Amino acid sequence: MVTSSNDPDILKWLSIANRYTRIALDRRLQPYRLNASMYYYILRIHEQPRLTQDKLISLTYLNPSNVTRAVNQLVNLGYVRKRQSKADKRVYELSLTKRGEALYPDIVKLRQEVADSLLADVPADQHDALVAQIRQLALRAVGNETGPADQT
Repeated sequence: MVTSSNDPDILKWLSIANRYTRIALDRRLQPYRLNASMYYYILRIHEQPRLTQDKLISLTYLNPSNVTRAVNQLVNLGYVRKRQSKADKRVYELSLTKRGEALYPDIVKLRQEVADSLLADVPADQHDALVAQIRQLALRAVGNETGPADQT
């Protein structure tokens, strides 16, 4: 018997929330020729200058080819610089260009606007707890996908 605490509709509602949040982000990012799949990289690279592409892959939980494709798009758009590491020629370091740095505050702002809209009916004192619960769900999903050997 399925109880309300193990309601399979959670999959439906997480999917709907994800889909419409991505649509809202895509709309706001369109003037920058970005989409919901790309803005995250600008945030991470800004926070960690000279971030390696390998580290970026581990932060995103995405397939390396998807990250490589997005990084290359950001390079082509002039937002990201990709340089071979002087210490290890097999490693590429990423940094934001001046154009990417100028874009960063806009991305932070529009991301906050989307989050505020999403959380509008959730009491402010519950925001942190809700985010923590969703994070746990996401990490559990990643762990279930990668299997017990890959969990940390």
